Amino acid sequence: MKQNNLSSPSKSYKKERVSQGAVLSKEEIIRALSNRDIVVEPILDHRQINHVSIDLRLDTFFGEFRTARKSHIDPAKIKEDYRDYLEFIVIEPMYDVYYLQPKQFVLAQTFEYIALPNDVTGNLEGKSSVARGGLTVQAAAGLVDPGFTGHLVFELLNAGQMPLKLCPLMKIAKISFQRCTKTKGYKGTYRMQVKIRQPENDNDVASIDEVKTSRSALALKKQELWETNLRASYSG
Repeated sequence: MKQNNLSSPSKSYKKERVSQGAVLSKEEIIRALSNRDIVVEPILDHRQINHVSIDLRLDTFFGEFRTARKSHIDPAKIKEDYRDYLEFIVIEPMYDVYYLQPKQFVLAQTFEYIALPNDVTGNLEGKSSVARGGLTVQAAAGLVDPGFTGHLVFELLNAGQMPLKLCPLMKIAKISFQRCTKTKGYKGTYRMQVKIRQPENDNDVASIDEVKTSRSALALKKQELWETNLRASYSG
C-alpha cells in the first residue's frame, strides 16, 4: 500500500449501498482503503485488517505527566499550562522500550495516519491481548469524528500491579468504522494532528470560576459593610 502522509479521503469514491449505522466489514474496509475513501497508513502487515476493524500500532512519542511542577491541573487554564504538566519524550524503535509503571498515566499516539470521510465515524478500542495485562488504551477518546485527519492519541493507563513493557510498533488498539449521515467534517483542535496537541481551555470551568470569584468578592463586601455598620452602632 502506498504511503502518502497528510493525505485525505478521495472525494470520487462511489459507495455501494451500506445502511447508515452499519459497521464496515473486512471486505468493505479493504475496498474503502483501496479507493482512499478511508486512509489508514502505513499498514505494515495485511493481517492488521480484521473482520470489522484495523489494528493500530504504537508510535515512538510519549507524554509523561509531571507531578512536581504544578499543584493541580486546572481545566480552565490547561492550554497555557500544558507544557508544564507534560514532558514529551521520543524513544528509538527496534531499540528502546517504554515501561509503564502501575497506576501511571501517559499519552501516546498511533503510528498510523488516519483520515475519515464526512459520512464515517471511527471507534477506537484497546486490544484484549494488552487489556488482560492491565493496559487501558483510552480513558475517554473512543469516538473519532467524521472528517478527522491526523494521528489519534492514546490515553494509556496501567491499571495492573506490575510494570508493562511497551514497544514502538506493537499493536495495542483497533479502530472500527460506521456509516452515518453525511455531515460537516471535523474542524476541531486536533485536526491534522501530527504530534500530541494541548487541549483547549474549558470555558465552562472558567465561567464557574468567574462566578465563584464574583460571589466571594460580593460576600467580602457584605461582610465589610456589616462590620462597618456594627462598629458605627457601638460607637453611637
